[in-house]
Amino acid sequence: MKKRGIFQSHIALGLLTSSMVFTAVQAVAEPQSNMELLPTGQFISPKAIPGAVQQLLNPQLSAKPTQVISGAIKSQLSPDGNTLAVITAGYNTVYTGANNSTLDKADSTQYIFLFDVSGANKANPKLAQVIHQNNAFDGLAWNGNQTLYGTGGADDKVYVYGRASAAPSAQWTQTTAIALNHTKGIGSGVKPNAGGLAVSADGRTLVVANNYDDSISVINTTSNTLVSEYDLRPFNTSGQQGVAGGEYPWAVSLKADGTAFISSVRDREVVVLNLANPAAPQFITRIPVKGNAYGMTFSPDQSKLYVAVSNADQIAVVDTASHKVEKTINIARQNGDDDDEGSGNTRKYSGRDTVNVTVSKDGKTLYAVNNGDNSIAVVSLTSENGYHVRGMIPTAYAPKDITLSADGSQMYIINGKSVTGPNPLYTSGTSAQYQFGLEKSSLVSAPVPTGDALERLTTQVNENNHYSAKESDSDRETMKFLRAHIRHVIYVVKENRTFDQILGDLGNGSNGDPTVTMYGKATTPNFHNIASNFVTLDNFTDPGDGSMDGWSWVQHAHVTPTEEVSQQENYAGVSRGMSYESEGSNRGLPVGLASTAMRDFATNGNFTSATSALPGGTANALPGIADVSVPDAPFGYQKASIYDAVLQAGGAVRNYGGMVNNVGSIGTIASPLLTPFASNIVQAHSLKPSLVNLTDPYYRGFDQAYPDTFRELEWNREFQQYVADVQLPSFELVRMGSDHTGSYAQNVGQMGSAEQEEADNDFAVGKLIETVAHSPYARDTLIVVVEDDSQAGSDHVDSHRSTAYVVGPYVKKHAVISTAYSQVNALRTMEDVLGTEHIDLNTAYARPMADLFDTRADGSWSYTAVASTILKGTNVGKVASSGGNQFAEGTDIHPLHDATYWANATKDFDFSKEDRIPPELFNRVLWKGVMGDTPYPAPHSIYSKPTAEGTKTVAAADDDD
Repeated sequence: MKKRGIFQSHIALGLLTSSMVFTAVQAVAEPQSNMELLPTGQFISPKAIPGAVQQLLNPQLSAKPTQVISGAIKSQLSPDGNTLAVITAGYNTVYTGANNSTLDKADSTQYIFLFDVSGANKANPKLAQVIHQNNAFDGLAWNGNQTLYGTGGADDKVYVYGRASAAPSAQWTQTTAIALNHTKGIGSGVKPNAGGLAVSADGRTLVVANNYDDSISVINTTSNTLVSEYDLRPFNTSGQQGVAGGEYPWAVSLKADGTAFISSVRDREVVVLNLANPAAPQFITRIPVKGNAYGMTFSPDQSKLYVAVSNADQIAVVDTASHKVEKTINIARQNGDDDDEGSGNTRKYSGRDTVNVTVSKDGKTLYAVNNGDNSIAVVSLTSENGYHVRGMIPTAYAPKDITLSADGSQMYIINGKSVTGPNPLYTSGTSAQYQFGLEKSSLVSAPVPTGDALERLTTQVNENNHYSAKESDSDRETMKFLRAHIRHVIYVVKENRTFDQILGDLGNGSNGDPTVTMYGKATTPNFHNIASNFVTLDNFTDPGDGSMDGWSWVQHAHVTPTEEVSQQENYAGVSRGMSYESEGSNRGLPVGLASTAMRDFATNGNFTSATSALPGGTANALPGIADVSVPDAPFGYQKASIYDAVLQAGGAVRNYGGMVNNVGSIGTIASPLLTPFASNIVQAHSLKPSLVNLTDPYYRGFDQAYPDTFRELEWNREFQQYVADVQLPSFELVRMGSDHTGSYAQNVGQMGSAEQEEADNDFAVGKLIETVAHSPYARDTLIVVVEDDSQAGSDHVDSHRSTAYVVGPYVKKHAVISTAYSQVNALRTMEDVLGTEHIDLNTAYARPMADLFDTRADGSWSYTAVASTILKGTNVGKVASSGGNQFAEGTDIHPLHDATYWANATKDFDFSKEDRIPPELFNRVLWKGVMGDTPYPAPHSIYSKPTAEGTKTVAAADDDD
């Protein structure tokens, strides 16, 4: 395959389906790159490793033979080197029955895969057995060759498995489950989450990291009984109240002398305990590290502890006698780099997200797993050369762990995700529709590369992540011009739609499929007019899978490992127990706010009521402002957000509805609240520290009962004041999420159907654009509109393909742009336009969206909004027409069903917060309610398949993937 430069135009969505739509196993004998484009804009190429074999984790379900599991999180080799165990903590929710809409509880579990890697199977592991485990997390440990432990996540148990002999063919059975006796997690409405595991050298003690209870549990393995629990927080270890520490414990390492090391993700430290007496753990110290502490491993003699430090992209080397960090290994700095710049100047930015570490048996080499740039760093630990990165190995999407064979010659790498391709997949026998259900984990097995092979693979990693790319002169000149002419950016974030759902019927030469268009031109006249009159972006992707990580990609161009793993299980349903770790909250608590008073103010006193009865009480419920979903920026702790970058550059910021907690009345259908400011009814309190004083308190956040058209009235009120004062901020973040749809019977705008809520969102965005177009700021304001994710619909190219609209001066007119762009490119463009620093590796090495602009134009533009006729006779329609706007031309359209129908169809759904609903079932409800008897999207015989050279039309029967 011919490789193409990252800054070359018209790279298609590129191989999104070309190599991951497998049967159970695909082997690759010869080295090849097979670069596969991710929705992030990065590439992966696991088969570039010489001798690589890639196996999808297929549990061989009788009802779903093609079902592949996601969320592989931990791997461990048996002491005799014959068996490799892999545990999952993914979405893994299976539907069966008519229309694939009945939850299959028996198969909606987590799994432990057991591979025979003995003898000839070392190079090509043979799947020996798959164990169903109800829930799971990052805990997997051997005790000898015949006992295996797996943590149960929200089940708050450790599952114990045994077999009659150590022969690789011997079958495993569950012998017991050890209850850890937690009733809840530390937070608001969260369950426990049993996490990392470690077994003592004598095999008599098992230690569990209680990830959501900020403690460890100590188990006697002889009796399989719980002997003690130890709270890791400072109030327990030193009597310090309201001090952060020991929270989100992830991994445990046990030294032979009884010393336990526990990594704390949230508090960036390793807690050290003495477990010489397992019944009475004793606190020793806390070891601070420079980022979020994840996986750990000892040197062979246990004199060193190597800690994976995400956010800082480092390995902390801890002296296990002095309990101090003696050195840090920067993953970005490779052998021969100078101390200041590092490889490709990547040291300045974080984003590699080092999450796990493994050391070779001879102690000379460390392998670090980088979740963020899909690579394995090979680190020399030999004293004669000093610690340094020898090279990088590309692997699959979101790698989580690496295990070496007993002789150290073979490596086994597991990953948590894959590209999804179209939804539904256009291959025989696959009925998955929702993108979490389309994601796949795999096991990549390969000989450990050395020498020239490692050098070539390092180049491949740099190419995959654009570290070696050079910005084109054309792009540079375009962005320089825009920086000189544009002073303001308005960034509008919507909810959950694919390209085909909205613009599949556009008919202007863009790559759409009208057969899956739910909200076409009659419902969304503004989105169609905007896309047609300015630029149609038909190859734009949202990296996020749902709103949890979607909002992180929207703000940070990045998602942290904790958030990624939490989301997989959170979206699988309440039984999995994981929290919505995003938008200013961790475990349901507003962690961005430092004091109890601020937290109570933002939540109307709910913080204290939710936490007062927890162990440690309110003062010790996630104190401080650490947020596990927010990365660092070069300019500050947890500052990797586009608005923080603008503030750092000296710009002004205003926030409308982003990362807030709603308060106050919205009125009723008979008397809706249209003027919250004039009525002095506060609507929202910010949960983000840097936005507390920059948020419009009268602009409501996510609430499907309140229409976007009413929100636009409040935004417009402030905009007119900015016009009068000549003080429009440099950057505005505007949340408009009615296109998510929900709360139909309660909607005070009388938006009683999904079509009407989509039309409301369409008009509100159109009205905002019109307002700017007819203002003094038209010639120096750029408007960028994106969805936070694309989880709630079908797309014939890829489930992550979404709509994006860019409007303003110098934006091309009547153009179709098929360059592969994503939210990362949008953020990079805003950075360049507003003259900010890059917030992380992703934006630093992404291409700006220069293809959208014509710098030879005179900068003039205009737009007038129209309202869909489906809004006539509603409270929203009255606002639209009273504002002087016209309804769209053509025959009046009406919802297929009324509010009563929609309320009944969603009566068990919780729309109070983002994504508390069963998303796959909701997608089917939406389709039926909008499309009636039209069959739910199914595989087509003909479809558009993306390749590196462009999109081609193929027959499904001819697809050899």
